Amino acid sequence: MVWDGDCGFCKLCADRFSQYKNQKVELIPYQSLNKKYPDAPQKEFSKSVFLFTPRGNIYNGAEAVFRFFSEYSWRKWAFILYQKFKLFATLSEWGYSFVARHRKEFRWLVKIFWGNNFTSATFQTSGWIYARALALVLIFAFISFWSQSSGLIGSSGISPFAEKLGQLGGSLSDEKPFMKWLIRPTLLWFFKSDFGLSFIALLGTAASILLLFGFIPHVSVLVIWVSYLSFVVVSEPFLNFQWDLLLLETALISFFFLPWVIREQIGKAKEPSPIGRWLIWLLLFKLMFESGVVKFTYFGIDGLNHWINLSALDYHFWTQPIPTQFSWYFHWLPVLFHKTSLMITYFVELILPVFIFFPRRFRNISFCGIIFLQIMIIITGNYGFFNLLTIALCITLIDDQSVPENLKKYSIRSDFNLRKGSMYQYIKNFTAVCYLIIFLITGFFFLKLDFQGNKKNKSNDYTQPSLITTKLVEISQLFRSMNSYGLFRVMTDTRPEIIISYSDDGKSWEPYRFRYKPVKTNNRPQFFPPHMPRLDWQLWFEGLYIERIMQSPISLDLYKRFLEVVISSDIKLGKLKLENFFTKNELSEINSLDQKYKEAYLKNCQFYLNNYINHSYWFGMFLRGLKKGNSDILNLLSKNDIGINSPNWLRVELYHYTFSDRKEKKKGYWWKREKLEEFELNISLEKKYDN
Repeated sequence: MVWDGDCGFCKLCADRFSQYKNQKVELIPYQSLNKKYPDAPQKEFSKSVFLFTPRGNIYNGAEAVFRFFSEYSWRKWAFILYQKFKLFATLSEWGYSFVARHRKEFRWLVKIFWGNNFTSATFQTSGWIYARALALVLIFAFISFWSQSSGLIGSSGISPFAEKLGQLGGSLSDEKPFMKWLIRPTLLWFFKSDFGLSFIALLGTAASILLLFGFIPHVSVLVIWVSYLSFVVVSEPFLNFQWDLLLLETALISFFFLPWVIREQIGKAKEPSPIGRWLIWLLLFKLMFESGVVKFTYFGIDGLNHWINLSALDYHFWTQPIPTQFSWYFHWLPVLFHKTSLMITYFVELILPVFIFFPRRFRNISFCGIIFLQIMIIITGNYGFFNLLTIALCITLIDDQSVPENLKKYSIRSDFNLRKGSMYQYIKNFTAVCYLIIFLITGFFFLKLDFQGNKKNKSNDYTQPSLITTKLVEISQLFRSMNSYGLFRVMTDTRPEIIISYSDDGKSWEPYRFRYKPVKTNNRPQFFPPHMPRLDWQLWFEGLYIERIMQSPISLDLYKRFLEVVISSDIKLGKLKLENFFTKNELSEINSLDQKYKEAYLKNCQFYLNNYINHSYWFGMFLRGLKKGNSDILNLLSKNDIGINSPNWLRVELYHYTFSDRKEKKKGYWWKREKLEEFELNISLEKKYDN
């Protein structure tokens, strides 16, 4: 193949072509051709590329390019179109001529999009690093939950998984036992004891370690997905955060991305699957873009949107679930800094995700911007492994051409060889394509809902999705591996904190202290990523829930009764009835009411009760565990509270917390608080609630 050696654009194209020649064709500038072939038409070579075949045929222009790729790469489709369709051939030649006449301009465009390296992107280095980064995040995730699992979902924990599975299994017909696997796809069906929790956690951790060292990565990541899914489906509400769902989706997609080898060694990294790589990019795009969209389409109960009016960061640093000590300093930065930071955030979440699908330089910009945002979030807030997992996804954006040579030589092969895959690779690619189609269908569905938001006119704009889309979304929800994202759709502007105290005489009270959530005003916010304290986080949500309940006196009264019954009795979830929440005298008064009014009243109460059971039963069980002095549950609290015996009284209060000002901070106070007098629950544990 002969090209113009004096043309910078031609040199870049020649470098790109050299990746595919596979030593079957010689690429030579026409300026050097004169030495071999003095009679060659130099003038013609300066206008167009020429391809000389062993058979003596000569081709130039677009036809030469298409024939080259047809012979020496997998891109045979272009040459087929060129041969079969005259219009395509005509347009191709016109396009080639246009580019040839404007080579300087196209050299400038290439430099903008690709830089000085126009070779096709390969991802051996980033693929190798991604696998190790993902493995580290997975190890953190499994160990973090493992350390809390006994207190959260163990046999004596807050929400025992065995009870959930037992209730589900008993409610299903014997004719369809497989349904339990569809509703709760978990390995814990084989284990109904705490041993199962430890075994699956150990299994997931071991598979993550195998992935870290490159042993059977495609099998390891599939075992990881099954193990973590086994926890997620039985751990509501403690494992229902967006990063848990992101971990599952990432692990499943990585099955298509990672190489199918027994042992992946340093210096022998393989090129990741292109389809798998695009799936990861699409997941990263969905995560970031949805997070940006929902900030503009969701509004609070009062109709306000702090993201739109640029006031969100006035509240975020101190209202987020568990701030770091750095959050206090960021909160007191000038308002201009907060507003500028928000604008940068919107740019990163709405514009940079589009750059993911652009050529090299734009991908690199997207990489830098997204990682910068994740690092800032890590510094100012504790979100477990969420941000580290997002950073791991970003690694796949970097191609080998952007990696420094001193790093590249340790992790990739020196050659670029596109070989035909074996049968299992074809099967893998076919499965990946099917997954990609389902991903796109469900992704468009979620994105459409994001754009609709929670506006009042949502019902007017809503269109019923197709039956296929509905079924695909339903199936994806069963396995939690195709999800919608968008953290903090509505920015909270208050911080209601639940304070739980105990007493032996009902007069002298001592608060339970937690490891991370604030209790006393001198509690310094901590910095502890990648650990995820599930109980502390969930109490933050419960505080917001109680604050909403307080707007209705009837709802608040029934909520208090709900907690009293759950705490003071041993009634299990499946046997909770509306009658349990009224005294005999109250039931007698209700029965004496007019039938129509009675039915309406009981229906309203049942609605509230169902809501509390779905949302707050875990909280009642947590308080019951404190009542009994349950050691597994107490282990979730501060080490100072581990040895607390069963108290005679429990008190639940609600306070509004805010960051202290600079003067108070100098005195050692990080917080200031104000009690909400509308909510206080004192429960005597010496007597049962009278039904």
